[in-house]
Amino acid sequence: MGERRKGYRVRRLRARRKERLERWQWLLVYVLAAAVALGAVVGAWYLARRLTRHEPAVDTRGALVLLTVGAHERGRRPVAGLALYDPARKLWRIYTVPREFLLEGQKGEYVMAGDIMGSSALPADLARLVQAQVTYDVRLPYSALTSIAAGGASATGARLDVRLSEPVTLKIGSSWHTYEGSFSVTVADLPRLLSAQGKSGEDEDGMATVLLATALHAGALQPAETRGATLDAILAGFDQKTMRTAVRQTLTGLLDGRIAIERLPSQGIVSEGQFAFRPDRERIMVEVTRRIPGHASRFTIVVRNGTGEVGVGDLVRQKLSVLDVNLPSPSNADSFDYQRTEILAGSDALGVAEDVRAILGRGVVLGGENLAATTLVVIVGADLKAKDLQ
Repeated sequence: MGERRKGYRVRRLRARRKERLERWQWLLVYVLAAAVALGAVVGAWYLARRLTRHEPAVDTRGALVLLTVGAHERGRRPVAGLALYDPARKLWRIYTVPREFLLEGQKGEYVMAGDIMGSSALPADLARLVQAQVTYDVRLPYSALTSIAAGGASATGARLDVRLSEPVTLKIGSSWHTYEGSFSVTVADLPRLLSAQGKSGEDEDGMATVLLATALHAGALQPAETRGATLDAILAGFDQKTMRTAVRQTLTGLLDGRIAIERLPSQGIVSEGQFAFRPDRERIMVEVTRRIPGHASRFTIVVRNGTGEVGVGDLVRQKLSVLDVNLPSPSNADSFDYQRTEILAGSDALGVAEDVRAILGRGVVLGGENLAATTLVVIVGADLKAKDLQ
C-alpha cells in the first residue's frame, strides 16, 4: 500500500512538471508568435515608407545649376557653365565659366576656375561671386555630350555644322590650327576641341561657347523618342533620385530648342604675362543674379519721382540695378516740388544709402524714421536730371 502511495505521488509530481513545461512551451510559442507578428508589421511599415517616401520637390527652373563636362577624364580638360531658366524670356541660359576665369577662394585667395573644375570648390566660389546658391552640381562625361549631339552613343560619326564669328586658334596634338567662318566637325571631335588649349583664353571660350550651342541644338533636332532614350542612358550614371530628376529637367530644358549661351560677364586681362578673365561684378549682378528665379536681397530700395520728369524714376532704378537690392517698380512722390534728391535709409541701411549716393552722384542721406531697418526710399529731386543717368 505504501509503495502504491509512493508511486502515485511520483506520477502526480511528474504530471505537474509536465503541465508546467507545457504551459511554458505554450507561453514561448505565444511570445514568438507576437514577435514574428510585430516584426512583420514593422517590416511592412518600413517597406511601405521606403516605397512611398516623399522625395523633395525638384524644379530646376527655379534653381542655379552648375554643369561640368569632362571632369577628371584622362588626357582631357573639362568645360563648365552655369545654367538657369530665364522666366522673362522663357528660355534657358548657359553662362560659360572659362578655365582661365579668375575666382576668389574661401579665404580670399585668387583661384583659376580650370584648377578646381569637378571639385566642390567651384560651385562654392561661383556662389560667392553671383551671390546665390548653386542648387545642383551636375558633372557629366564627354560621352554624354556626344550622345546628346549624335542622338545616341553609336552615331558619333555624324557631322555638325559650326559657325564662328571670330577666328579661333587651338593647339590640336602638337600643332596649332586656326578655325574661322563655317566648317564641320564630327561629333567624336567635340571632346578634343572642347578640351584643347587655345592661343588665348578668348580662343578657348569662343570655341567652347559655339560648340556647346551647336551640340545642344543638334540634340534638340533629334526625335523625341531618341532624346528620351539618350537621357535615360545618361541618367543611369546617377544614383540619387533627386539628382536624376534635376539632371533630366535641366537637360530637357536645354534641349527644347531655345537657349542662350554666353560667357559669364568678365573682361580679359593680362597680368604678369598671364591671361585671365576678371569677373565684371556689376554686370554679373544685373545679367545673372537678377535673372535667378526667386532671388531676393536683404535690402529694398523704393524709387519715387519727386520732379514729374517722365521716365526719371525708371532711369534711377536701372542705375541702381548694380546693387544687390530688391528694386520694385518706381512710383510718384507725394509732390513734384523736390529740389534736392533725398535718400531715406532705415537703421540698418545707411551703408547702402552711401552706395546709392555714390552711384547717382547726387542726393543727401537722411534717416528714415518710419522705415523698416533694411528699406531705403530714393526721392528724385530736380538736381538729378534724366541726362545725368544715361
